[in-house]
Amino acid sequence: MSVRFPLLLLVDDDATLCRSLATNLLADGYEVVVAGSGREALALVQEKLPSLAVVDLMLPDMHGFELCRRMKKYLDLPVVLLTGVDVEDSRVSGIELYAEDYIVKPFSYRELAARIGRILRRTKDILPADQVLRLGSNLSLDFARRTALVRGKEVRLTPIECRLLSSLARRRNRIVSPVVLMDEAWPDGEGDEARLWVNVKRLRAKLEDIPERPRFIITVRGLGYRLAAEAGPISGTDLQT
Repeated sequence: MSVRFPLLLLVDDDATLCRSLATNLLADGYEVVVAGSGREALALVQEKLPSLAVVDLMLPDMHGFELCRRMKKYLDLPVVLLTGVDVEDSRVSGIELYAEDYIVKPFSYRELAARIGRILRRTKDILPADQVLRLGSNLSLDFARRTALVRGKEVRLTPIECRLLSSLARRRNRIVSPVVLMDEAWPDGEGDEARLWVNVKRLRAKLEDIPERPRFIITVRGLGYRLAAEAGPISGTDLQT
């Protein structure tokens, strides 16, 4: 299993700023792709599957909020918003609706890098973003796209569902306790056993042939859950529909 460096998407029509940020981020070990418009950013999101996006609010073809809305339809990635105006209403709206953080221009690179690092530590997937796992002949999981291929049909997974599956897949064929699953699926501490049970039930409804008699997400009474994986990683091209 190969682990890639986090890939960051910079979206800003200020080419000088993008070059400066990209140079520093590359020196810090990140991979970087740059877009000068919303349309270019949307294409890169689908092609490159970045780990985080840094988005300027004032783009030449669409507002940054609109770009965030469209990106999150495709990929649930964290966003840092950039703006030249420190307006409280805009800042609050951006954080509530679209972004994990908000930074006002001009800013120091060290401040931006610290915010990016904190967000990635908090939101990182348990498996590498390019990991795809086949559980059986009719079921595969794509952790980058947060989808499953179930009997040839693509099924969308919520972020919590994906984190639960990632936690189980990392320890596949071993029992994972409810405490570990709750810690990893709800990093904000909002998880409890009732929420865990509901999400496991939803996953079984999405992934299992007979949810009441699961083949993959197995309950080990009194101990936790186990993911029964029949095969190892495969390439992402197997999930294209």
